[in-house]
Amino acid sequence: MVLLEEKLERVKDSEEKKEIKIGIVGAGYVGLVTSIGLAYKGFKVLVFEKNKEKLNLLKKGIAPFYEPDLQKFLLNSLNSGNLEFVDEISQLVKSCKHIYICVGTPIKEDQTYDMSFLDAAAKEIANHLPSNEQKIIIIKSTVPPGTAKWFKKIIHRYRRGKKTNIEIASIPEFLREGNAIYDFFNPNRIIIGVDNKSIIDDLTQIYHDFPAPILIVSTTEAELIKLASNCFLSTKISFINSISDICEKLGCDIENVRTGIGLDNRIGLDFLKPGIGFGGSCLPKDLEAIISLFKEKQVDPILFEAVKKINNDRITLLMNKIKKALWNIKGKIITIWGISFKAGTDDIRESPTLKLIPHLLNEGAYLVLYDPKATHNFKNQFPQYSINPNIKITEDIYESTVNSNLIVITNDWEEYKKADFFKIYELMETPIIIDGRNIINYPEILEYGFEYYRIGVSYEST
Repeated sequence: MVLLEEKLERVKDSEEKKEIKIGIVGAGYVGLVTSIGLAYKGFKVLVFEKNKEKLNLLKKGIAPFYEPDLQKFLLNSLNSGNLEFVDEISQLVKSCKHIYICVGTPIKEDQTYDMSFLDAAAKEIANHLPSNEQKIIIIKSTVPPGTAKWFKKIIHRYRRGKKTNIEIASIPEFLREGNAIYDFFNPNRIIIGVDNKSIIDDLTQIYHDFPAPILIVSTTEAELIKLASNCFLSTKISFINSISDICEKLGCDIENVRTGIGLDNRIGLDFLKPGIGFGGSCLPKDLEAIISLFKEKQVDPILFEAVKKINNDRITLLMNKIKKALWNIKGKIITIWGISFKAGTDDIRESPTLKLIPHLLNEGAYLVLYDPKATHNFKNQFPQYSINPNIKITEDIYESTVNSNLIVITNDWEEYKKADFFKIYELMETPIIIDGRNIINYPEILEYGFEYYRIGVSYEST
């Protein structure tokens, strides 16, 4: 393991940077943010995207998903001439020395990663590799440890004995949805996994001016660092959720308890916030993957199985709160603020709301859904809910509360905090709020006359 300090003793001027052409395979969340960021920093970037609809949007400068500042940086990078989107992978394989793999690795039914997109990328790259030029292939997709070694083997297999000059690196991403642009330019560390140290200079040339230490490890170690990092964050969330449950039994306020814990600089307050469970495309997937990895290697995954169970149980606990607050759910109008798994994104993958909806429908509730950015994704991915007479999807936060018996807050958009609660009080039939993210100023909301229930606080304390 080699730790490179933030200030490397190398002179890298803008002209040298312009000579580096970088190829990106996949314009999904990771691929698009990475390509836009590298282009903004002065590199020439070619992006291969096989989805024609998405490709056409990107060529027009239209971001295919919501992420703060993404649209602005996309247009800037396109207008600078540093960013180009292509529909033939051969264009970037032939012209770019550095090729980033940013394809999806969803979880299969057996709780292991689906590697078919990586396999397809390996095949496409192998078909267009020149014999003599060196290519450095960089895997940014979240993958199981050992993938980089397999990827190199698969490329050689598809080459069928033809001369090949490739090296594989693993440089995992640590982008938070809702903060991805900021995180790209302000990483807290850069992990570079290599098994051939001769390419270290090539890779640090790309990252030398990022404001972060660079850690050089093996490819397998880099892959494990990414997986373990996400699972640690999952563990931290489930930890504080478990503590919030005992707070409710003891009559304690979780906000006081978590602050007292988080002020210890060995622990910190980040990801130490109680709620109704984590979702999204990363944490649940990587938790499943590490459990499978442990079982495969015959290591007891007891810790991660407990983290998973605590997270899965959050919806049951939320349903119990709803039943206790309403007494009877059947026939009641329940407003849900939040469809995306968290604020700052329109991503609804593994959103707690998706787990909550069937429970409420089974109890006979009428649902009104509101989210500042995610309603479009919800309608597209769950058309059956759009035609369900017991579900209404609205684009107006106040309309969502008309004649409502209960508001359930499931994600943490700032818009909720700024809402006119005096107006909402008048619009609702029974002004009750269950705040699944503890984001509302509860002394103020009580003054309006609401019944207000938080996570990690006993009913007697509200």
